[in-house]
Amino acid sequence: MSTIQHQELFSLLHQGVSKAEKRGTSVLVSQVLSVAAVDPLSFYAAGSFTNENDRTFWSDPENDTTIVGQGCVKQFEAQIDRFRSIESDWQTFLEQAIIEGAPSRPGVGPVLLGGFSFDPTAPDSGEWDSFPKGGMVLPELMLTSAGNHAWLTLNAIVSAGDNVEVISEALLDKHDRLFEKLTSHAYADVDAISIEEIRPQEWKETVRSAAANIRNGHLDKVVLAREIKLQSTQNFSSTQTLTNLKKQQSDSYVFAFEYGDKCFLGASPERLVKRDGQQVYSTCLAGSIQRGESKEMDDELGQALLHDQKNRIEHDLVVQMIRSAMEEECEFVQVPSRPEILKTPHIQHLFTPVVARAGRETSLFRMVERLHPTPALGGYPQKEAVNEIKRIEKLDRGWYAGPVGWVDYQGNGEFAVAIRSGLLKGEEATLYAGCGIVGDSDPDSEYEETKMKFKPMLTALGGKKYD
Repeated sequence: MSTIQHQELFSLLHQGVSKAEKRGTSVLVSQVLSVAAVDPLSFYAAGSFTNENDRTFWSDPENDTTIVGQGCVKQFEAQIDRFRSIESDWQTFLEQAIIEGAPSRPGVGPVLLGGFSFDPTAPDSGEWDSFPKGGMVLPELMLTSAGNHAWLTLNAIVSAGDNVEVISEALLDKHDRLFEKLTSHAYADVDAISIEEIRPQEWKETVRSAAANIRNGHLDKVVLAREIKLQSTQNFSSTQTLTNLKKQQSDSYVFAFEYGDKCFLGASPERLVKRDGQQVYSTCLAGSIQRGESKEMDDELGQALLHDQKNRIEHDLVVQMIRSAMEEECEFVQVPSRPEILKTPHIQHLFTPVVARAGRETSLFRMVERLHPTPALGGYPQKEAVNEIKRIEKLDRGWYAGPVGWVDYQGNGEFAVAIRSGLLKGEEATLYAGCGIVGDSDPDSEYEETKMKFKPMLTALGGKKYD
């Protein structure tokens, strides 16, 4: 960083301290710099040398926005009324902020990154002890990459009487240490020496029981998840896993969130909601089938999925719910009359895009609250399905199947549904997968579907073949 930029940062911090003295409150100082193109994965990897375990990573399928956070200057957490509480705290926090150099582009400048657990009222097993029920962080240093353009955001919170020189030097020192490490980092893929199935027969009985409840008219659909445990001879690397996911699942949202000694990461094909100015987008994704070994077989399987009654019922429930939520919050909601096929490397899905225009009161956090969980992640009706999951599912989902994403200081942002994901801790990993249960669901078929959905993460981790 040049001396002029150093002086600019010093001046901004000094302005922040003066403002804090006048207002009697702490002040966010945020400086944005246009930088040469930086490999986001290298920037993420460089953070491993700081040993702070507080990195974040986000990229979308179009590579339109990749955001990597290092360090944390402020956490926003909430247990109750999670979405509105964090939104209110974030807006209040920004009122006195000094933001310099930020372009109007979404995802640049002060940005929160994080997520929410699937169900904050579910029993807590301790597996997710370091992850809040709702938590988003403001990184200390953040890289935003879009095509050949990149921006670095430096964030600091100052109070009356703070030593500007000390804060400035500490921030610049961390910047320099990170950029010194921006080299290619080679990591060897690990072999999962064991893959432990967690009560597979009991899970199948749960599916059978849920299908019977649906046939008896208690609800229309419920999504049941299960987990597998992996044990390796060496630590799983979140950097290498992200690198593999970016290569192998390029048409998915790739994300990682570190809390303490654990990292939750994955590659999800499913957008929950996105806001870019006045445009709002959502995705209906439900109904799955495997990929074919040839193009002809692949197309045949896709057509079979399009005409499969069970999967179409599942998909239509999602479309109805998302359309209703969007119409409550937005204007001019557009929904195609028929689904398409979305092909990912291991799975084909029924897919319906939804587009709308934001109203004057439209809020991204409120949209997330209304949409989560969609019938593709919880079931339908929503309340009854979540209660059924809580009653019969022997699993602590934590952030699995919850909303993960980002929101910037202008109210733009994007959240995906955290599926095709896993929780890493040293030599251990827990992977999660689920499937929608309706009245005619077959436990063995649903079990095979979850095996198919484990493959993206297993492959990225370097795990053994899972057939």
